[in-house]
Amino acid sequence: MKALKTACVVLDKPKHPQTALDRALQLHAATGMHLHLTSFCWNAICEQREIYDAHQRRSMKKEILRAREAWLWDMLRDRSLTAADLTIEVAWTNDIAAWVADSVTQRGDDLVVKSAHRSESFLHTPLDWDLLHKSPAPVLLVNSRPQKKKPGKDVLAAIDLRHTDRKHRTLNLRVLDAAEKFAQINGGKIHCVAVVEYSEVLEDLDFISVRRVRRDVISKTQDLLQAMVEPYGIARTRIHRPAGKVGQMVATTARKINAGLVVVGSAARGHGLLGDAAEKILDKAPCDVLTVHP
Repeated sequence: MKALKTACVVLDKPKHPQTALDRALQLHAATGMHLHLTSFCWNAICEQREIYDAHQRRSMKKEILRAREAWLWDMLRDRSLTAADLTIEVAWTNDIAAWVADSVTQRGDDLVVKSAHRSESFLHTPLDWDLLHKSPAPVLLVNSRPQKKKPGKDVLAAIDLRHTDRKHRTLNLRVLDAAEKFAQINGGKIHCVAVVEYSEVLEDLDFISVRRVRRDVISKTQDLLQAMVEPYGIARTRIHRPAGKVGQMVATTARKINAGLVVVGSAARGHGLLGDAAEKILDKAPCDVLTVHP
């Protein structure tokens, strides 16, 4: 992963805690990276041509943007931030993911930082998923759930050994590169987890033995995994091979080591689903999640 020089920070609405901003400021303090803070506004009333004329629509939009910018500067002053640390922008759009993708491409940002907002709805694509599909830069989703224990400094790299083709090998190495970068920033160590998946249905039918499946898979993939992690100095005690569902096992491992960040590889940008394993990890992870592309 290349050096972090600039980041696009997607701010939450004024009524929400600014967890993405807080995490971005930690990264700024550790790396000196420049932050481009963006707050988004949209109100359908301002687009109702049948009810309001052009002047009225412009006036309403201008007032909404003015109020948001005033809030943004007040918030920054409360945090004792200056223009030397960052740039700000208030954008008018109802397609935040597309706007961020275009903006990041134009500026060449190295990272997108956003608070994670999980939704159970199947009626629309949540913004988090949409952004992960469209962003040309790695996306850091900052955990906004209440936590019983303060997250640690260690970073957990989620490795996928189900496929050994060139694309997946490259993606695994990018996951490890990013994990190493953030472990250095956090002052922690890298752990790696490669889950051994199995069919619960077949287990219930006594068709397979989980213990035997795990042993066989580890035996067949151990040399590949060891060669992959060796350049990163990951000790055997920090290599985890649990058996079960990917999302659940990665989350369990993250809790076990009190990881502050999980790094996961995503499917190619803009092509279909994020990736079954990546989506399950994002859904279950108890901490921040960084997604990287092939």
